[in-house]
Amino acid sequence: MTELFLKLLNMSLAASWLVLAVLLLRLLLKKTPKWITCLLWGLVALRLVIPFYMESSFSLIPSSEVIPQDIITSENPAIHSGISIVNSTLNPAMTQQVIQGTNRMESVVSIAAIVWAVGAVVVLAYGVLSALRLRWKVRASILHRDNVYFCDDVASPFVFGIFAPKIYIPSGIEENQLPYILAHENAHIRRHDHWWKPISYCLLAIYWFNPLLWVAHILLCRDIERACDEKVVADMDSNQKKGYSQALVACSVHRRTIMVCPVAFGEIGVKTRVKGVFSYKKPALWIIVASMAVCTVVAACFLTNPKACAHRYESQLVVEATCTQKGMENRTCQKCSYSYAVPVEMCAHTYDAGVVVQPPTCIQQGVRELSCIDCGAKKTEPIDMTAHIDGEHIISVEPNCSQEGQVTTTCTYCQASYVVEILPANDVHELQETVTKEASCTQKGEGIRQCTRCDYSESVSYEAAGHNYVLQDRNEGRCGYEGYAYWHCSECTEWYTETLGIGEHLWKSFGYNKKKCEYCGWIVPERSGSLYENTFNTGTSPYVPPIFDDDPMKQTWPWPFN
Repeated sequence: MTELFLKLLNMSLAASWLVLAVLLLRLLLKKTPKWITCLLWGLVALRLVIPFYMESSFSLIPSSEVIPQDIITSENPAIHSGISIVNSTLNPAMTQQVIQGTNRMESVVSIAAIVWAVGAVVVLAYGVLSALRLRWKVRASILHRDNVYFCDDVASPFVFGIFAPKIYIPSGIEENQLPYILAHENAHIRRHDHWWKPISYCLLAIYWFNPLLWVAHILLCRDIERACDEKVVADMDSNQKKGYSQALVACSVHRRTIMVCPVAFGEIGVKTRVKGVFSYKKPALWIIVASMAVCTVVAACFLTNPKACAHRYESQLVVEATCTQKGMENRTCQKCSYSYAVPVEMCAHTYDAGVVVQPPTCIQQGVRELSCIDCGAKKTEPIDMTAHIDGEHIISVEPNCSQEGQVTTTCTYCQASYVVEILPANDVHELQETVTKEASCTQKGEGIRQCTRCDYSESVSYEAAGHNYVLQDRNEGRCGYEGYAYWHCSECTEWYTETLGIGEHLWKSFGYNKKKCEYCGWIVPERSGSLYENTFNTGTSPYVPPIFDDDPMKQTWPWPFN
């Protein structure tokens, strides 16, 4: 309901400018026919009924939405009245309430919406009850002719009814005044005034909170009556106008309270209407054309909304922020003078150097108390613990080739032990070598090297030593046979045979023309060119040495001379 109320409130404020314009034109356009003035009031009704209008640069309405829909929930509530002095007066006050935390905008709008709803119901109920009361009064009316009735309980003639309007005339009316009265009431019916006045009253019930609309409703009723008078006397001569005026005066003698629904003849403004009847002259064509042009201009200026402004704000500090209270800044558009206020956040406290309440130690933080130099607000902050007080330095861990050393000490204040220095490790190992498997003449040996200062160790491999051969036997080659040397490894069972080459015969003369080998006893002729010469010279022998087995221990030497 609050949204509906705010929407109707903005529509009412926008229509108020049109009401003021119509009031001004009523004073300036006295020569204008009153039906044109009624047409201007019709523009006011359109402004109150239609919720949306196009934007135009011709619009003279300062703002189409004076009170924004989000004014309740906005952090910076502000109105946009289009009048800078109003904005600069009200907006800072609303912002000040937000700053102080006493913003009652939501409750005020809610209460106002409830009051509006109750007031609208009361005004409408009053109109309905008045119509029912009038209906009850005319229940015993006597039909005169057509839709004309005489009634003893009414003091003034009027038209009653919307869809089937009826004319009710007091029973004591004079006969010579009846034609004027009927002419006036029939003019109301032809102009459909029995529609426009109830519509005006319904709008008044909705916008009852706007006093300008009450003035507009009263003036509309008077302009309707004067427009009817002009319509009736347009073709009358002076004598007829005199009789019509007498009928007006006669009906006003017993004038009662204005009825809300009927349009009663002679109920308001009789003196002004009589003057208007006698001074009425049919308006010239140019006056009507000019008046219609004025209506068109008024419609263009007041039935359109102003174009939205691309605001260009300039800020001005109104209240300076402190450490205990928010400030306020006023922002004004340089194009349309729209202004609103925004809160400025509180500035931070400015603290002094502070006082040490609890000194820090090596096992506990200290506490310092600070005071704001502007407002005296206090706060505490911790002080970092101090360092330990070193005692005697002791090497607690000796460094080695794979581990760092440590130098520790004990705090003289809290007796806590802690490391004060790290000694670098010695990267060079002190290795001690141990043979785990001796190398043989055919197999590699194994060993291990271990650091005497740490657990570091590494494996070592020894190359095979090779055979250590010792000469066991030697047979020189003789008489065409190869000689052999026998070698035996002193560390294993490995044998090695060495070939010494083929030996020669050792010849000596033996008898006549013969020679004999001292070694093998071979006797050959000594003649040259004989059959045995080549054999002798080459030292060959028909004896073939044996073929040895691969194993030197199985070799036999069947020498003929052994």
